[in-house]
Amino acid sequence: MSGPSEDTAKIQRDSLTAETVSAWLRRHPEFLKENPEVLTFLTPPEFKRGERILDMQRFMLERMRDDLTSLRRQEKQLLSAVEGNAAGQAKVHQAVVAIACTDDIQALNSVIRGKLPAMLDVESAVLCIEETGALVLAGATAIGRGGIENLMGKKRRILLQGHTPGDSFVFGEDAARVKSVAYLRLRAGKNAPDMLLALGSGREDGFEKDQATDLIIFFADVLEARLKQWLGPKN
Repeated sequence: MSGPSEDTAKIQRDSLTAETVSAWLRRHPEFLKENPEVLTFLTPPEFKRGERILDMQRFMLERMRDDLTSLRRQEKQLLSAVEGNAAGQAKVHQAVVAIACTDDIQALNSVIRGKLPAMLDVESAVLCIEETGALVLAGATAIGRGGIENLMGKKRRILLQGHTPGDSFVFGEDAARVKSVAYLRLRAGKNAPDMLLALGSGREDGFEKDQATDLIIFFADVLEARLKQWLGPKN
């Protein structure tokens, strides 16, 4: 049994006429159903049945054409979103490997300040601590007792804010370039000081309150685990 492609191959270009095309379509009545995109470049007939009578056939064809255009647009948006998610996942995984490979607090803070911005495509990354002490000497930024609660409340684990300038007491000299922020509360242990990872994007929509947080929380979990190794009780 010959299919549409085999029948098409049999028709010579010189023999294509309205009659041959019509005959082929009659033998394959499911063609337009299986290939609706053809309707997007066909010009349907317009029947004149009076000025106030709606041409339903033309209306249906135009509606189908609009639907197909909308579906193509949605498909492109979906593919773009998938590609964006894959790129974001690769960036976070790269950052996780860098954090996991650090040997001490100094190396960890060096990765956060020096490498994390490029890996996550942000302007600034800062490890903050409320209390002064060894971590401040290691390069963490002291933001004062209660500073984390003032930024994100008592119990919130993560706070994303778009169209928000960076606070200079958090981002320092980088604050002027920050236009959206992500704050991640770090729980390094019961006796460890309160800590925070602050990320500042140079785009106003770099971080937004409604965006997915699974990847960034995964990164915070890895960072917490590394901090607990150094700050937790020693056996």
